[in-house]
Amino acid sequence: MTGSSVTNKKKHEFSTGSRVCVSDEFDIIRITKTILLSVTSETCDMNNLNLLQVKLKEKLWGKKFLLVLDDVWNDNYNHWLALRSPFDAGEPGSKIIVTTRSSKVSSIMTNAADYSLQCLSEEDSLRMLAHNALEREDFTGHPDLKEISLEILKKCGGLPLATKTIGGLLRTNVNYDAWKVILESDIWNLPQHGSDIIPALWLSYYYLPSQLKQCFAYCSLVPKDYEFGEEEIVQLWMAEGFPMEQTLKGKLKIWAASVLKNWYQDHSFKHLARMNLCL
Repeated sequence: MTGSSVTNKKKHEFSTGSRVCVSDEFDIIRITKTILLSVTSETCDMNNLNLLQVKLKEKLWGKKFLLVLDDVWNDNYNHWLALRSPFDAGEPGSKIIVTTRSSKVSSIMTNAADYSLQCLSEEDSLRMLAHNALEREDFTGHPDLKEISLEILKKCGGLPLATKTIGGLLRTNVNYDAWKVILESDIWNLPQHGSDIIPALWLSYYYLPSQLKQCFAYCSLVPKDYEFGEEEIVQLWMAEGFPMEQTLKGKLKIWAASVLKNWYQDHSFKHLARMNLCL
């Protein structure tokens, strides 16, 4: 479950709430200002941490709040202590939910038991692959592809993003021989840089048309967690002089909407884009 869905389901139980995408850089001032904006609906130009925290503490005083810190990578305990100072002003029953891929981060931020998301089961993985590759619930209409699908899914390791990514790649050529090429690709054996998702993303990049590879590499310049629409990113590509025939522009809008929005918030996707920019 994502941080935003948790917030939507639980916000009626709390006086106020906030969701902050923390990401790689644990910028205490930025995080505090974002929380303050959510609580007050007012922008704040102050950059003095002490003054910001005093103001946030005043706004949280006597309120039962829900705070979601999403995608946290900071493992410095002192930084966490500095950030949490104003939260003591909240009413008993206030909650702070942290999402992270690091067990070390989890251990320094709380002494409560964490909840580890499990990988997809084989059945769920197969269903997701069928949905993304065939727009079907199962492989009933393509029994010849089920066995090879199971082999491909073993390489995805039960990871939803990897499965979804490979499904999007497989749907471009729905036949056994094409899927076998994907299964036997040497890209699966590349270094994973701390993420099992990387080979699946590499494969998807490898089979992109050359024009889209240009566009993909450009995305490494966009700040992580920046929310953009497909029209905006296509306009940026055009400003850089990338080839934009009318037909291609339409295809790019579809690609940006269906792929970039789903992938770009993922840490591994950003890392892969940076690597490709250096190639």
